[in-house]
Amino acid sequence: MRRHAHRAVPSFSLRNPDSGASCAIELGRGLTYSVTARTPAGLDSLLEQLLRLPTSQVADSVGGLISNISVLENIALPAIYHGLAPSLEIERQAVDAFADCGLDEPLAQALCHRRPGELAPFEKRLAGFVRGLLARPEVLVYSRFFEGLTQAEMARAAALNSVYRARQPGGTAVYLMLSGMPDLQPACDRQHNL
Repeated sequence: MRRHAHRAVPSFSLRNPDSGASCAIELGRGLTYSVTARTPAGLDSLLEQLLRLPTSQVADSVGGLISNISVLENIALPAIYHGLAPSLEIERQAVDAFADCGLDEPLAQALCHRRPGELAPFEKRLAGFVRGLLARPEVLVYSRFFEGLTQAEMARAAALNSVYRARQPGGTAVYLMLSGMPDLQPACDRQHNL
């Protein structure tokens, strides 16, 4: 009788220095996690830990965009720097990614040519999400992603994870949220309060 070797699932341990609590995040299994902390400092520490993973990206509440360049230039910078796509292909990839997120091509083109200061709160998150998506991250961290959005915008923001799932089926998604916030609770495989 032949035995099949059981391969260990790689995991990453998150620890909140404020509370001392920790949890394990399994990588490469296509799981989505919700991790809450009581303080912004605790969340910042958890985010720093997750971004130490070599294939991680963040989609945060402000989009993480440089204000004096266009959305397309913001999206293109990391992709060009890391050699993920030639600069001529980046606009097409960005427009395709925006289409996956529900924007038609004229709206996506218009969004690409605006500056971050001209964007509404949801549009900033969407632009930051697309920038991270084009990096093909194995770990995508949604840092305080729903804060300051209307209920309808929160629902649209939560739906973005299905776009990530379609593009990175084995990827790990982690929502970092402050506990006690009246945020939408996204569909998650595992929830941790740290």
